[in-house]
Amino acid sequence: MSDDMRKGLGQQAQEKMTPDSQKSTTEQGSEKLSSLGDKAAGSLQSDDSKSATQQAGDAGRSNFDSAQDTAKSLTGQASDMASDAGNKVNQSLPSGGQAQDTGKTYLDQASEMASNAAQTVSDTASNIANQISGSGSGTSK
Repeated sequence: MSDDMRKGLGQQAQEKMTPDSQKSTTEQGSEKLSSLGDKAAGSLQSDDSKSATQQAGDAGRSNFDSAQDTAKSLTGQASDMASDAGNKVNQSLPSGGQAQDTGKTYLDQASEMASNAAQTVSDTASNIANQISGSGSGTSK
């Protein structure tokens, strides 16, 4: 299997940079299918048969996917914690206003945690993009 059968990093970047709102449903579906196919091809193709650029792109995508999964998990955990805390406060305090204020505090904390997780994903994606663009000057096999 050669890199010719794989999506180029430029094409992948272009697809990511174009908002879905500017794409037709057909284009979105086609991109998702071809991205899944490229991921599958990348996982089946041995590293020694890939160009340095394709190796870097596959590694970057894997790291990005992992960071994205972590962020989703952290965001979900923060939301669950905020919801649980709000419920406990509402159950323990007779005054609805006081419970509501305390619940807002927990929700603010959860929101900050989710924001921090999103920033971590953004920073990681940026670092991966920088690594990919820096490794793009290598020679192909």
